[in-house]
Amino acid sequence: MRLVDEFHLTPWERQHAYPGEQALDHVRQALQDRQPIEGMHELRAGLMIDIDDEVLHQVERGEWRLIRPEADYGDWAVPLLIFEHKVMALMRNPPPQASRSPRIFRIVESETAAPLTQQRYFATVEGQVAARRTDGQGIAHLFGPAELQQISMPVIGV
Repeated sequence: MRLVDEFHLTPWERQHAYPGEQALDHVRQALQDRQPIEGMHELRAGLMIDIDDEVLHQVERGEWRLIRPEADYGDWAVPLLIFEHKVMALMRNPPPQASRSPRIFRIVESETAAPLTQQRYFATVEGQVAARRTDGQGIAHLFGPAELQQISMPVIGV
C-alpha cells in the first residue's frame, strides 16, 4: 500500500485505489499500530500541522489516495501463467545436478603439528589446479565429485 497525492495519480493507480472509507480504515489502523505506509512522509511534509487527524482528513477528502499493492505489479497475467507452468514442470522433473562432496583437510606444520593458518597452497582436484588459502584454523576446504580419485595440495613457502 502507498499514499499518492490525487494530483499526481496515474490512471493505472486510480484504477487500483481503495474506496474512500476503506482507505480511511487502513490508514487509521496503520497510524494506530505505528505501521509505515509508503508516501506518508510526503503527505505529512505538506501539512500545516503534522498530526494524525490532519493525515486522516486528507485521505477522507480524497486529496491523498491509498493505492493497493497490485498497482505496482503491472498487468502480468499471461506471462505469470507461462512462468508458473515452466517452474512447476521443473519442480516435477528437476534436471540432474552434479553432486559435489566436501573434503576438509587440516594443514599442519610437520614438526610441531601447529595449524598453518592463512597458508597459501595449490589444490589440484581431478586435474584442475587452483590457488587457495587455509582458513584461520589451518583448514583447507575442497569440493569435488563424489567419486573423487586424486587430490594434490602442495603448500607454498613452508
